[in-house]
Amino acid sequence: MKKALGLIVCFFALLATLRADAGETVSCKVRALFPSQGTVSEAVIQEIRQTRSMLSLALYGFDNRELAEELAKLARRRINVRVKIDSAKSEEKRESKIVEYLRAAGVRVQAVAPEGRNHNKFAVIDQDKVITGSYNWTLKAEKNWENLLILDCPELAKLYVREWEAIQ
Repeated sequence: MKKALGLIVCFFALLATLRADAGETVSCKVRALFPSQGTVSEAVIQEIRQTRSMLSLALYGFDNRELAEELAKLARRRINVRVKIDSAKSEEKRESKIVEYLRAAGVRVQAVAPEGRNHNKFAVIDQDKVITGSYNWTLKAEKNWENLLILDCPELAKLYVREWEAIQ
């Protein structure tokens, strides 16, 4: 517990000194979520439902049907939903079913990192907000001790989008 609290304090200190490309200091609104506060997936759902134009995700594993259904709803509303998932994980039985479901709903899904691992766990909403942390978008994550940070920070979101674009 003390270690986790220490990491969070370090993260907030880092955010306080984060610099944008132009060299200016960036200020971010940050919300930390933990399983002891309730279901992490519910917080993810609340955030992604606010997407107006584009949702970009980089994920290691993804077999949570409830979260997949939320992405499908966004795609049906003509919101640009794009997912990069680890190539090895995307071929596993549960993940491959989710990938098929998402593609059928109009979500752009790309398997990446065939020579390594896409161990990312982040989402960028409308290039304004970042969802990241140890939380995997899997059913097992709901039973694990995972954390999630919601960063309302357009400058930081742009850096995450740039990283998303670079992932292959």
